[in-house]
Amino acid sequence: MAHLTLKAARFLHPLAAATVVALVFAQVYLIAEYVFGDANALTAHMTLGRVVVLFELIVLLTALVGWWREWPEVRLSAALAIVGGLQVSLARDLGKTPEVHALHGMLALVVVVLASLIAIRSWREVFPPLATAKG
Repeated sequence: MAHLTLKAARFLHPLAAATVVALVFAQVYLIAEYVFGDANALTAHMTLGRVVVLFELIVLLTALVGWWREWPEVRLSAALAIVGGLQVSLARDLGKTPEVHALHGMLALVVVVLASLIAIRSWREVFPPLATAKG
């Protein structure tokens, strides 16, 4: 049973990280749509943001289960959850100036980079090439 749980967590880990990347891209589109006049897009952006946070937590959970004691993967996943939480907080809760709130958008780039690194690194380990090239 433990082996199956480990394999499932390792399988889901890169998929959850790739989902974070795709969702953040969708959020960027929605906020641009809002800026250019669609008032409803902000609500969709904020709703999607809650889903992104859920997937960031799934990335951390699957790292803890699938890569326990393989600390580089766990640390990277924890960094994603921490940066993601800070990024969301900067939208409204932290700071009192537009300059501080603008860091919300900048940290979205960091979230994409971290989630991309996680997806690529763990994808290579979980789904190695099925055949090697014969020379």
